[in-house]
Amino acid sequence: GFLLGLFGSANGPPTLARAPFVVNIVLKRYYFSMATSTDRQSAELAELVVQLGRAAYTEAAGEFTAAQWAALRYFSRANRFSRTVSGFAEYHATTRGTASQTIRSLVERGFLIRHRSERDGRSVVLDLSPSAQRLLRRDPLNAVARAAARLSPARREQLSADLRRLQVWLVEERAVGHAGICARCGYLVEEGGDFSCGLMREALTAAETTELCLRYKPV
Repeated sequence: GFLLGLFGSANGPPTLARAPFVVNIVLKRYYFSMATSTDRQSAELAELVVQLGRAAYTEAAGEFTAAQWAALRYFSRANRFSRTVSGFAEYHATTRGTASQTIRSLVERGFLIRHRSERDGRSVVLDLSPSAQRLLRRDPLNAVARAAARLSPARREQLSADLRRLQVWLVEERAVGHAGICARCGYLVEEGGDFSCGLMREALTAAETTELCLRYKPV
């Protein structure tokens, strides 16, 4: 009876004359439903990522701000070309003034050490102090890392790849620079076990290829 009402009439046999019209309506509703579902899932995923970050800092509230932890973590991972105030500001998409305030507080507390760049005497490079290196053992983000360790290696690798892909798309949408690990950078040159940066034209140690760089070029 339902199909007869759609494709035919009460006074005659069913016909497919109206089928394209009805199918079009059904398809429109289907795709609208799918689009709404996709948007909702994407929003939930984005919120989940944010909530994971927030949850990590709950236990550390009052000791250091999230920005200070982020700065300590950044300077522990950044390479010698990127350990600057402007580098930290760019990586965390904040203003240089805000970044300077965060870094100044850590310098005054003895967690960051300023010194002149060997490449450019006009630039100031920041390094972690020994006390900061010890402090990072209590990094609140370690709680998230421990949770991630419960995933299988294959699932961790897939999740990491997916999140890196999201990061690249977000950077492209915002038309800003992209940071990444040297070992995955298009500028990395390896010859006979020796490493160098094709952009900066400087030799790199094997350890430096695991560091974060703001001049990163996706392969």
